[in-house]
Amino acid sequence: MSRSYKKNPYMKDNGKSKKWSKRKASQKFRRDMAESEELSKGSAYKKHFESWNIADYCSRMTRREAVEWYEHRAKDEASAYFLKRYPTLEKWLKYWEKCYYRK
Repeated sequence: MSRSYKKNPYMKDNGKSKKWSKRKASQKFRRDMAESEELSKGSAYKKHFESWNIADYCSRMTRREAVEWYEHRAKDEASAYFLKRYPTLEKWLKYWEKCYYRK
């Protein structure tokens, strides 16, 4: 089986946090607009609210940027947790490939 790789190194936030954020944003919007007569119908709030635009985190990092970022974090004393998790550059690049490079 052949491996496929992303054309552009990017990462998106997909998961339970996204679902939770959308639910909380919908609740807040409905609570704020409770007095409005437009929203008296059950799902009418969806016309005013774009649920796909919430908590969509997307970042882009090339391999060169990942190496520079690791070197910068390795010099910083406040990044002890990061260095404990990724003690070598190879482990960091393996994580980078998992998130940004491979599909």
